[in-house]
Amino acid sequence: MVGLQKPHVVVLAFPALGHSIPLLDLSRLVASQGLTVSYVTTPANVSRFQGFVVQAVNNGIDLRLVVLPTPPVEGLPEGRESIDLLPKASHGLIFALASKLQKPFNAWMECQFEQQGASAPVCIVYDTFMGWGRESAQKFKICCMEFNVSGAFGVSMLISTSRSVVTMEKEEKQGKECVVLSLDLPWPHRFERDEIAQDFFNIEDPTLDIVLKILQSISTGSSGLIFNTFEELEPAYVQHLRNLTGKPVWAIGPMLPPNYFNGAVCVRGKKADVAVDELVQWLDSQSESSVVYVSFGSQIFFTEQQIKALARGLEASLQPFIWAIKVTPSIETATSCNADLAREYLPEGFLERTKDRGVIIWGWAPQLLILSHPSVGALMSHCGWNSTLESITLGVPTVGWPMFGDQFFNLRLLAELGMGIQFCEHIPGIPEEEKVKEVLRLVLCDVKGNEMRARGQKLKKMARKAVEEGGSSKADVQAFASEMHKLLKMRQEG
Repeated sequence: MVGLQKPHVVVLAFPALGHSIPLLDLSRLVASQGLTVSYVTTPANVSRFQGFVVQAVNNGIDLRLVVLPTPPVEGLPEGRESIDLLPKASHGLIFALASKLQKPFNAWMECQFEQQGASAPVCIVYDTFMGWGRESAQKFKICCMEFNVSGAFGVSMLISTSRSVVTMEKEEKQGKECVVLSLDLPWPHRFERDEIAQDFFNIEDPTLDIVLKILQSISTGSSGLIFNTFEELEPAYVQHLRNLTGKPVWAIGPMLPPNYFNGAVCVRGKKADVAVDELVQWLDSQSESSVVYVSFGSQIFFTEQQIKALARGLEASLQPFIWAIKVTPSIETATSCNADLAREYLPEGFLERTKDRGVIIWGWAPQLLILSHPSVGALMSHCGWNSTLESITLGVPTVGWPMFGDQFFNLRLLAELGMGIQFCEHIPGIPEEEKVKEVLRLVLCDVKGNEMRARGQKLKKMARKAVEEGGSSKADVQAFASEMHKLLKMRQEG
């Protein structure tokens, strides 16, 4: 009977949708290899993830939710236990919450070892932003693995940035300020100042010190690194991280819902703020590769000025669009309806003038479903890694407005792949109407866009091959599962 036990893995995600979604995907993928996986969350987030877990269980996957009591954090309203539910000025409250979760987590782990014996966890997979997972693993004398929500290229650049003194140098001919990153990299990379996140120059930002320490500690204390990427996409940097850390690096992406590559209609994340059937019907009515999908993730909230500027550019482009708009949440519960938001944020008459070629979604959109539809020809994005990898995997070119962190590096990767072009930059940026019009017409109507989509189709085939039997990502997830079985066997043999 002992031999029938399954390795038990615990997953710790930072409280943010951009972290929780890929870590839920990771949990399902790992559990599908015959493991038990416990995904740790808090009470206010249960409703967001319950449907995902129920669906996995119905498919025979042993995925469980572990709900920890919410520690009190001064200033954090009840039910706002995720970074996407707070204005940027309050994001520090979520970092405080994340750090306080260690105590109730350790209490839960103690119960596991007291009650479950050999079925207690053999490994903690922790989000890079939940670094205390290393300490908990040491406390319970079990293995730990680190998952980073960025790609291998982006993480390599972030590590170099965090370990370097970010200095500027002038290019004499052009008079431009440049950043040269070379520390802990296979070869130097040169960026103009506007091609690197200004976060790293803002020493007064209270979260910068936290982020730099997190980046500088990547790989320390863990037994290996896991990435949502595939070896063929960024081979030099997956190998570079193996060389840099001296540890296994498992590239197990793209982590898409089961049967996606077999043509299944896929929705993930929380419930969409739009009628999905009506959205698909609208997409079906559009010409192939004509629609731009506009979405800037779960943590980017625009000002009225930024939204109006972007709206003017979309209108001038004359292209059909789907636009998922997220406005800055307040600490108090919002009461505005969509009509109120439209009046406040959009140019007067915009909805009427674009009603035949535009769809506005106030909130969460079914991004995977949208990007996989043949009428969508471009993604306008902040270039977060989740969106970047989805656009690559689905063969959709990106029109980028990077703002912070790894987003500038992700756009550089897209550009080198021939899949990305920039139109604005930085959080305070204001899009220029003519620039928005120019890049959208280029990607959706010009031969340049066709070339980008042709490259995208090649990458899509590479991604599909990676996750199939015998592919690089399939082999890595199987190797990870094998490692968990070895840990269980070592425990059983005492």
